[in-house]
Amino acid sequence: QWKQLENLYFREKKFAVEVHDPRRISVSRRTFGQSGLVVQTWYANTSLIKSIWVMAISQHQFYLDRKQSKAKIPSARSLDDIAMDLTEMGTPKVSKLVTLEAKNQLIMASNGSLISSGSQDSEVSEEQKKEKIMELKRKEKLLQEKLLQKVEELKKICLREAELTGKMPKEYPLGAGEEPPQVRRRVGTAFKLDDNLLPSEEDPTLQDLESNFIIHQKLVEAAKKLASEPDLCKNVKKKRKQEYADAVKKLQEIENSINEYRIKCGKKPTQKSTLALPGERIP
Repeated sequence: QWKQLENLYFREKKFAVEVHDPRRISVSRRTFGQSGLVVQTWYANTSLIKSIWVMAISQHQFYLDRKQSKAKIPSARSLDDIAMDLTEMGTPKVSKLVTLEAKNQLIMASNGSLISSGSQDSEVSEEQKKEKIMELKRKEKLLQEKLLQKVEELKKICLREAELTGKMPKEYPLGAGEEPPQVRRRVGTAFKLDDNLLPSEEDPTLQDLESNFIIHQKLVEAAKKLASEPDLCKNVKKKRKQEYADAVKKLQEIENSINEYRIKCGKKPTQKSTLALPGERIP
């Protein structure tokens, strides 16, 4: 009987009706501590289950409207008058209920529930709905913050790739109307010294001078790459050329120190900078 109804709900392929039966004592996860609640369950495909659920709540609304109409009837009336009255009152309410079901954010395509009006669980259900909404909003906020963090990480990775390749990858996230940033390709100036290139002189002082010369020779090569980079403005190009000239000068000074020490030790001088930089005009 409708007066014993506690709840009608569906979840995916499951449709369930909860009724209050004082003659039976049953424990359900939806009883909220009450006893005498019996759950009847049916299974079918999702679309059929949802259609059955919509028809069930419409029938229940019809029962509530009929019950309300009986309470308002002052005197005995014919069945035809009652049927006409119920039809006029029930039809717009059923239509409104179906429309509300389609728009309600709590009733999704995969599940739904309706606590009957006047049910003992209606207040508890409303509180649970509010808590559920707050919980979903908190989860949504956390997911949005995590998404923004991942987007920023993706931007940094794309910018690093653009600096290496000279081309912005298509995975770079762009907002509405946002243009991709212009990135210049980074000139490769890194180098690594091979252990076999380091001199193995018996004299520690001469070995330090030779090692210093090899390191500065690599710095000269890096400064030359930077100075010869295309598409530079006039001031930057002038500055890099000056840095390259200073590096070449420093390399020549190191070689002069090596030659002075070699002559002092009775050894022949070298011309490493001339061989390392053929055709270069050393200041």
